[in-house]
Amino acid sequence: MSEATRSGRPIADFSGLRWSAAGFHEVAPRTADELCRIVSAACARGMPVRTRAQGHSLNGSTLPAAGELLVRTADLREVRFASPGSVTAGCGTVLWVLQSVLRAHGFDLPVLNDGYPGPTVGGYLAAGGFGPKSDLHGGFWDNVAGLTFVDGSGRLRRVARDDALFPWLFGSMGQLGIFAEATLAIVPLEGAAQYPEGKALVAPRLAEQHVPLQFAPRGDERLFWFTLFVPDEELAVAQRELLALEARHGGALRFAERYCYPVRHRGMVAPLVYPEARPFTATGAWGWLGDASREAVEKLLAFDRGFMALAMSRRGYRRYIQSELPAGPQIYEQCFGPAIYAELRRIKSELDPGYLLNRGSVFAR
Repeated sequence: MSEATRSGRPIADFSGLRWSAAGFHEVAPRTADELCRIVSAACARGMPVRTRAQGHSLNGSTLPAAGELLVRTADLREVRFASPGSVTAGCGTVLWVLQSVLRAHGFDLPVLNDGYPGPTVGGYLAAGGFGPKSDLHGGFWDNVAGLTFVDGSGRLRRVARDDALFPWLFGSMGQLGIFAEATLAIVPLEGAAQYPEGKALVAPRLAEQHVPLQFAPRGDERLFWFTLFVPDEELAVAQRELLALEARHGGALRFAERYCYPVRHRGMVAPLVYPEARPFTATGAWGWLGDASREAVEKLLAFDRGFMALAMSRRGYRRYIQSELPAGPQIYEQCFGPAIYAELRRIKSELDPGYLLNRGSVFAR
């Protein structure tokens, strides 16, 4: 594949606990058409494709195996003001950078992540997406007007909100396609200038943009998070259970104060995120791992097992499994439930019949 280069150096995910193989190929498309050509060529050769932008997840899903093609989406950063009330952004654009670009023009994103300038537009879609203003604006799925992605055969697909496939793309973890661009709702800031219709630009990379960290680590600490979705009326119970879990696993992390993000229900259900048509709250434990010794990591994993047991203990609980530490087909089937897992497999078989995209992370094949 002429566009690709070969890398012999392993790379890590955000956790720093998982590493890729050596000897994978990598390529960084700049346009959706180029992405189509790359995936089409990989499909013709039966070459598995791994997708990575910022690598902000903890589960190793962006780490290529030997011989795989790693598609880095960080150069998909075109931003267009095509229609009032929206912006169309390349899915390699870091969300916090996009917010900075929008604010310079008098607008803002209704929903974006808190805490860390990690996820790109595509990464946020792949994980599902919620944030501090989700109590007003719902999940990320409620604030996307349309998506363009390349499926596992290399076909470019444009999906609008009214398409039956649309809600299944949120939280799909790169299993159904590689996101190229998304049209997002925007809201005006107070005193906003006229919408800059027709303006287009390339958003800067994260390294080129000053974005302050809200939660800074100490030294070599690494951040981990454990998110539980619960019905609003069960929040108090969930908070007590989380507090007890932290107490039983003291020393697993330098725990921070538990977060709490209500997510408004605005009519759409993203089945891979939360399958019930109702408001829910994202709460959870998070903190810093300051010691990567075997003993410290085992404490972290023991806490994770306790958290998983809590997430599975009540019908209305759901883990935000897309971006967190556990991984593997059995884990995802357990978290999604048999019916949703089977439907995701059916959709994947249609969009990625060769099971080339992010192979082995969600399905055993």
